[in-house]
Amino acid sequence: MQHHTPIDLHNAEAHRIQNKLATFLSARKARELAKQIYSLALEVDEDISRILKDPLAEKLYEYDGQFFTPRGTSGFHTAFDGLHLLSSLSNSIDIVFKTLPKRSAIECLLDDLDQHRWVVKRRRMNWEECGTLCLVSEETIREVIDAQKRERALNPPPLSAEEQAFFKYFEKQLEQIRL
Repeated sequence: MQHHTPIDLHNAEAHRIQNKLATFLSARKARELAKQIYSLALEVDEDISRILKDPLAEKLYEYDGQFFTPRGTSGFHTAFDGLHLLSSLSNSIDIVFKTLPKRSAIECLLDDLDQHRWVVKRRRMNWEECGTLCLVSEETIREVIDAQKRERALNPPPLSAEEQAFFKYFEKQLEQIRL
């Protein structure tokens, strides 16, 4: 499952992004933004590489540059590698810059990239710590559920108006029986 994307493909895609950005931004701003985008892509590749170095990952999952697919089952875990991230971004630049003001378009692109970076980083962290590619580990889910149960036991939610009316009816019946 060795997944290595040659750096020259990254460079070519980053150059294409820079050229597309230059149609909407100054050459300097396009170069700076393309450099920032390229750095994010390399960071994503580093996290994915760390997952793929684990032999267990190769045994349990197939990876195609976009998704980790469990072997023998359905489902998938999204994790775009740097090249797919750059390619996806390259395809959306025109749309984003034609529909949003420049500043908003830049923020939109960077937010989208940052979201992808966060997902890959979280998957890598959970893989290394818990052996799962899920965004939220089972341990964390159990902790949240347990905390909610403790909170409900200490501070039960108030009764709804329907529940109050229901119990009030029976309280009146009990009073009549006692008399």
